[in-house]
Amino acid sequence: MSSVVLQLSRYLKTQSELSECYGKPKPSSNSFTENIKDKCKLSKLCLFLLSLFPIINVLKTYKFRVYILDDIISGLSVACLHVPLGLALGILASLSPAYGLYTSCFPVLLYAIFGTSQHVSIGTNAVIAILTAELVELQLEQYDLTGHNSAFNGSTDNNLTTTSPDTDNSGLEYKASVAAGSSFIVGLLLFIMGLCRMGFITSYLSSSFIAAFTTTGAIHIISSQIPNALGITIQPVNKPGKLIYVYIEIFKAFQKFHVATFLVSIICFIILVLVKDVINERCKNKMKMPIPIDFILVVVATIISYFAKFHDTFGIGVVGEIPARLPTPQLPRVSVDIIGHSAVIGTIVFVLTISMARLCEVKHGYSVDDNQELVAYGIANLGGSFFSCFPACVAPPRTMVLSTMGAKTTFSGMVSAFFVFLVIMFIGKYVESLPKAVLAVMIIAAIKNLLYQFKDLPMLWRVNRYDFVIFVGTVLSGVFIDFPYALYVGVQLCLLTVVVQSQKSSSYTIGKVEQEDRLLDHKTHYVPLSNPKIAIFRMESSLYFATAEKFIKELYKATFNPKAYRKQPDLNVEIIINQSQNNGNNDKGISLSKINHENEIPVVPLTHIIIDCSSVNYIDMNGKKALIQINSEYKHVGVIVMFGNCTNFMKTFTEKSDLSEEIDMKNVYADILDAYFAATH
Repeated sequence: MSSVVLQLSRYLKTQSELSECYGKPKPSSNSFTENIKDKCKLSKLCLFLLSLFPIINVLKTYKFRVYILDDIISGLSVACLHVPLGLALGILASLSPAYGLYTSCFPVLLYAIFGTSQHVSIGTNAVIAILTAELVELQLEQYDLTGHNSAFNGSTDNNLTTTSPDTDNSGLEYKASVAAGSSFIVGLLLFIMGLCRMGFITSYLSSSFIAAFTTTGAIHIISSQIPNALGITIQPVNKPGKLIYVYIEIFKAFQKFHVATFLVSIICFIILVLVKDVINERCKNKMKMPIPIDFILVVVATIISYFAKFHDTFGIGVVGEIPARLPTPQLPRVSVDIIGHSAVIGTIVFVLTISMARLCEVKHGYSVDDNQELVAYGIANLGGSFFSCFPACVAPPRTMVLSTMGAKTTFSGMVSAFFVFLVIMFIGKYVESLPKAVLAVMIIAAIKNLLYQFKDLPMLWRVNRYDFVIFVGTVLSGVFIDFPYALYVGVQLCLLTVVVQSQKSSSYTIGKVEQEDRLLDHKTHYVPLSNPKIAIFRMESSLYFATAEKFIKELYKATFNPKAYRKQPDLNVEIIINQSQNNGNNDKGISLSKINHENEIPVVPLTHIIIDCSSVNYIDMNGKKALIQINSEYKHVGVIVMFGNCTNFMKTFTEKSDLSEEIDMKNVYADILDAYFAATH
């Protein structure tokens, strides 16, 4: 290998000398009030308001002949999923199918106006539906206990619940008002977060947590639909260990399962799996659009059920009346007792939706504005709450269809919303004979793929144990306690891993290669030291309350403890540099050898310790105290502590705090090599 020799000359400069030599950029001469006035100019306010309506830019740049066909076809294809899933998830949300259709219409239209992702399909979502069901059922239970609706207590006999129409409508309307109130709170929360530019918070939730949470949701959703698929009725459960009790009730009632309902479920499930997982999946490259089997199945099952009189002849449960009208706009019911649960729903809406938006952004190469997306999710839920919608969220199956179909703009969402509007006004009343078992099976078939995420566990165990713990802990808490606890435990595990990682920050000494201006760490390289009297130390972490003590201990371990040396004046401290071959046992780089010598003056071979500050992106008061402490303690034993590669944050912190008074700024250098060469002179 040929070698190239470069001869460089450099002037040693401290950080202060470097700043004086090259100066600093001039700060803005405008005062705080002047900056506010500048931002509040009419032109800038107009630009900000226009940025809240991305649809304007879509219309300005819309290539009609190129985009229109793809937008219409993809919009209609997704609408064919919106309708059956809306019917099914309206029931899953403990409401009625009509409310699922409302949620598949109004939020979709609003997102098309305010959203920035071409492929996000907002509307009904199974995870959000089951969380909504938990909220409305809990509120209804409290409503009953207070005596406001004591009539709504149907009698149960042979797993059949009978209630009068008036009390049933009363309970449904109350639950719908609670769901709309939850949507209002979710929308308001997300809208405020968007205006406050808080889109960055997605980076604090790991992908393993999102996968675990959706997997837990899938387990709960499938479990909730098993009774409908079997044609049995079980007592509602609302207590810790809910899922376990649900399966106990299912096994108790299993002997009474409805044969006709079970046969309908089996046939429909086989059809869905064959078309979705076999035909559509294997032939997706040959078909312009996937077969809308959900929509076709709803139509065919409704026709067969109507003419064969499934409900009257075989006792199969059907959807029932769907009003052919839009809901009357009204103020949503908002109360303090639903704020906490709604805040949880809002967090999940944001995390799930922005995750899908990011996936589509990477896949198709366009830009998604996190903050504007928050505004769009907020307005979609705020607006929908006035039309009896429960919280709206992304649905991965619909989003994947838009992605596959090649939707060009958010105009496809308007097409979907218009089609659902037609269903609500003119077609909805014709699906009253649709068996509920069909909808239950459709939910199970749509959700089952989320369970495949369990197959990633072996890979997580091999690659990152922290992700494995987050996944397993989230799923176990959600399954054995209750679904919302998956969120609480999962977020805490994510934060805990950050804490653990801060305590496991790598630290090591660095050596300068002789005859070269090259610095290599002793942890991964065998570096013969050119000057054993100088130690260079680095810890790959910021310096704050969680790492300050560790920083001091690791520095003492890598060099020597000046406290122990001062307490034992008869102790001769010799620093032995480990220059053995890199066999995995030389991680410390510099080890301490303590030898007692009576009647001898102790000598410290180290004259300088250089701290590499390139990883110190943040310092708090504990970090400041740690730097002052080590500087003072080493100074007492005649060792000079120097600092190099200071980050911009550390420079600013040093200038604004009293750190510059405690540390000699002549020992602060812009570069490690400058500090090293200064120490050798």
